[in-house]
Amino acid sequence: MANNFITNNKQTKTLKGRLNTLISISDELKFLVGYFYFSGWSDIYLSLQRNPQQKLKLLIGLQVCNYLGNIIEYAEQQEENSSMDEEFQKYLVSLGFALNNEEMDTEEFYNQVRFFVQMIEENRLEIRKTENPNHAKLYLFHLNEDQAEIQGMSGQFITGSSNLTRSGLHNQEEFNVEIKDYGYADAVQYFDELWERATPITDNLENRKILIDFIKNKTQVATITPFEAYCLVIKTYLDLQNQEKEDVDLDALLDKIELKKFSYQSDAVNQAIQMIKEHNGCIIADVVGLGKSVIASMIARQMNKRGIIICPPGLIGDAEKKDSGWWEYLEKFGLYNWQVYSRGKIDQIADNIEGRDFEIIIVDEAHYFRNQDTSDYEALSMICRGKKVILLSATPFNNSPADIFSLLKLFIVPGKSTISLEDNLAGKFSRLNYEYKQLSFIFKHWNSTDDRKRKIAENYYTIMIDENLPIDIKKVKAQTKRLSNDIKRIISPVVIRRNRLDLKQDYVYAKEVGDLSIVKDPKEVFYYLDPEQDEFYDNIISKYFAENGVFTGAIYQPFSYEKILSDKLDESGNRQYNQQKNLYDFMRRILVKRFESSFGSFEKSIERFLKVHKLVKDFIYKTDKFILDRSFIDRIKDFEIEDIEANLEKYAAGDLKRKTPKNNEVYDINTFQRRQEFLDDIDSDIQLFQDIQQRLKDLKLVDKDPKQEEIINKIKKLLIKEPDRKIILFSEYVDTIYHLEKRFRKEFGNDVLICDGKVSKELAKNLNSDFNAQYKGTKTNHFKILLTSDKLSEGFNLNRAGVIINYDIPWNPTRVIQRVGRINRIGSKVYDELFILNFFPSLKGADIVKSREIAQQKMFLIHNALGEDAKIFDEDEEPSAAALGSKINSNPQEEGEVNTITKIRNLYADLQKKHPEILDKISQLPPRVKTAKKHSEYELNVLRRKGLSLFAQSVGKDEGRTISEIDFEDLLEKIACAIDEPTLKLSSVFWGLYEEVKEFRPKYKMGRSEISLEQKAEANLKKSLRILKDLNFENLNFIQMLIRDLRHYHTLSTKSIRRIGAQELSDDKKSIRYFLEEIAYLKRHLGESYLYDIESRTRGRSKEVIIAIENNDLRELF
Repeated sequence: MANNFITNNKQTKTLKGRLNTLISISDELKFLVGYFYFSGWSDIYLSLQRNPQQKLKLLIGLQVCNYLGNIIEYAEQQEENSSMDEEFQKYLVSLGFALNNEEMDTEEFYNQVRFFVQMIEENRLEIRKTENPNHAKLYLFHLNEDQAEIQGMSGQFITGSSNLTRSGLHNQEEFNVEIKDYGYADAVQYFDELWERATPITDNLENRKILIDFIKNKTQVATITPFEAYCLVIKTYLDLQNQEKEDVDLDALLDKIELKKFSYQSDAVNQAIQMIKEHNGCIIADVVGLGKSVIASMIARQMNKRGIIICPPGLIGDAEKKDSGWWEYLEKFGLYNWQVYSRGKIDQIADNIEGRDFEIIIVDEAHYFRNQDTSDYEALSMICRGKKVILLSATPFNNSPADIFSLLKLFIVPGKSTISLEDNLAGKFSRLNYEYKQLSFIFKHWNSTDDRKRKIAENYYTIMIDENLPIDIKKVKAQTKRLSNDIKRIISPVVIRRNRLDLKQDYVYAKEVGDLSIVKDPKEVFYYLDPEQDEFYDNIISKYFAENGVFTGAIYQPFSYEKILSDKLDESGNRQYNQQKNLYDFMRRILVKRFESSFGSFEKSIERFLKVHKLVKDFIYKTDKFILDRSFIDRIKDFEIEDIEANLEKYAAGDLKRKTPKNNEVYDINTFQRRQEFLDDIDSDIQLFQDIQQRLKDLKLVDKDPKQEEIINKIKKLLIKEPDRKIILFSEYVDTIYHLEKRFRKEFGNDVLICDGKVSKELAKNLNSDFNAQYKGTKTNHFKILLTSDKLSEGFNLNRAGVIINYDIPWNPTRVIQRVGRINRIGSKVYDELFILNFFPSLKGADIVKSREIAQQKMFLIHNALGEDAKIFDEDEEPSAAALGSKINSNPQEEGEVNTITKIRNLYADLQKKHPEILDKISQLPPRVKTAKKHSEYELNVLRRKGLSLFAQSVGKDEGRTISEIDFEDLLEKIACAIDEPTLKLSSVFWGLYEEVKEFRPKYKMGRSEISLEQKAEANLKKSLRILKDLNFENLNFIQMLIRDLRHYHTLSTKSIRRIGAQELSDDKKSIRYFLEEIAYLKRHLGESYLYDIESRTRGRSKEVIIAIENNDLRELF
């Protein structure tokens, strides 16, 4: 190869080497390049530094732009009448793209760009832009006197393919020619002619000043103060929250339908539409009474697409009159091409929905669909696939990580997450759920009398908390709090959540919502038991149905009798034991809660339990077999509360006799190691139920119910005092409502309206006309009292009532908030004050102080018996009888805290008032700016962005250098400072840590159970490819698609995965037929090419740093 060829080949010279050599012996440089990329500057700037008298004329031939995250050159012809100033401004824009390129986010560039500015300031560097686009590359070197004399020439040049970039100088193969012996003068003349016609960039003093100011203040090397950084973080958060603006004139629409406009609702609409565009869905989680249904309807109208609503049966409304429920919302908001479906028919919807051209799905009370391993969830998942999803739930945070993940999975692709820095959201939630289960187990059993459970809890503690025994429950609480914060942070990009505190404290919303009804602190109402009744009450709670009490629950846990339990159960045995033990605990707690609710409800439960136990006993004695339905165990927590006992009775009466190996565990009693004990315990439980039935009769607790007598007397007094104030009595159980109905009818006649959970058209009409202040039809006053189960605590406006009576104890505070939310509605205030009554048992003859003490003790016994069913105390609270009484009687409207967005909105409003000039300055800053300030300890805080989601990370310089993702509020606390906070230099460790944060990729593994199930499913699918290939099976492509999904995307519900992997595929025809049926089912409901859309939709999203703020330890600065 000729000696003057430069190809950047390893065996030959590079352009970088030749440029540095020639720069060192030249006194003037003239470069014509397509564009001056700063990646090439680092390769020559040391040579330029060593020649302080040297000058460089840089002629730029092209513009650059940012295209899909990449900097590319493009030719732009100078407009005929464009001025020099216009061309200069175009160059600044182009320069901004080049200097703010993510590739330039390096220590090298950060330091070297200052030398670039210095050369401009010293007139050593002149820049011009060619009049017309020019893609030539020409490097001219005018040799210094000594070299000119030595070489016998004035200069030489290089031309060819290489731009002044790192790639062009040495990283990629190019073809350039170095020419010494001819053409130099002509090349100089060509350059000078272009130079004379070019647009001056640095020649003009004003332009030079603008250019230098642009580099120093509007690029990623900009110097900003710590306070400006703090403001930028706040502004960035809000800017990403407010990307969308309303297109439809919702103000006019709301006026037309006579609904008051609230900014908090219109803001939610804009945020939700942005979330839907970015993440394919959102969760509207405002607390009860803030108008989630109105917000969802506004979103639907704004998006102007066809959709469906899936909701509880009682919220559907009248499809013909369209004057109630969701049908009324559709009518009011002009959503005439929408449909409303009952969630009770979800499987039918999934079967019949295919091919219908709807694009949006609204799911009301979405928390119902929290279990991926149910047919209902599987059906909903298939309906939501490929659609825009809006989930409505006031209680998304009150569930386990697995429950929350189930909701997210309805619109997020778990293997390619848009709401987390790492793609694998499935692995992240699997880890969170694993920790949650262990922490929950520790809380429940750390001081258990069951040695086995206590030892497991202690083992979990030593592993999770990494501390020696004994268990410090405060440390467990702290870990649980961190877990809860992790979950809230993860889901925040897709959740809109405001409560009444937010509305009261927000600088805009507070002016609009005006005076809200004041919810008075709950009042205690005591009913009194005689000594015999009191003794029976305490025996039920602390003796008969307490943990390890008289009730054995043998029929719910046959595994414990089949073999002698040891600490070394295998995985399957441990799962079976825990499942059945949990079922026993669940049934035991039901009896305790129904007893507390009403003696009538409890009597019905005892009657059903007795019937089931007798049927089971009869079956065992006839067959020597016992059958436990595994699917019943899996589904029991998803049954409506009133359906649990009915389903158990139905199973015992009929399903017990049908052997269906697919779901049933068949036990041969004769193989039980504790056979006689099993039979004796069943007899013992039957005797217990019979004894309880007799005592209920002897004590006349049902016929002359003291609790019922007291509530009737209390209501009479309320109606005498305020005859126009309607009253709602809530109970968790329909049986309690039935128990009260007869006596209420006798005492109050037709003033009583009963809701047993089934909302007929007639009942819906009465609820609206008599209890809904926003009802646009004819209002009536037929009823003064509403007795209802919690079916009406969700989705109904009942704000013409002013009193809520919690007939049974509200063990879940969220339920109380939901109940009160029915009567405390934003924008439709009826009463200045709203009242809550709570009922508690006490002993006859006790005064008010003693009554409260007795009630608290009884409630504490129930609390302990209920265990995890009682969600009264927070993680950091120590349970006690007095504390329990205080918590139950606390004001539900005072629960909760101001949300992050409210705090930031208020902070930003304050900045707008006090420092508008700073907000104007930082609005022109690009990403990746940096600053440093003093602090009590060292930490580097980095705010990163992925799509429209923000992530805060923090790292110290300790030996482990642990990089943590932190809450946004924690970030603000770390970077908050005064306006005059001095700016420090970046420390010597900054860049190393900064690069570690940028490169950090957390890795999460799926939990053992998830892996096991997915592995079984994938194994069957892979095996089917071998078996079915010989059969020329038409679904081979679909099976391969399922395998890709399991490996990379994780979109299938647990129920769908179980279809594939529940039974090991074998070569026999029956196994193949069953497998093919399940594959056909999935193909029919998912679509034969369902994954293609997901694959195209989830291609990589870029991540970028917004700002880095270094807190330098004061002790190390001096």
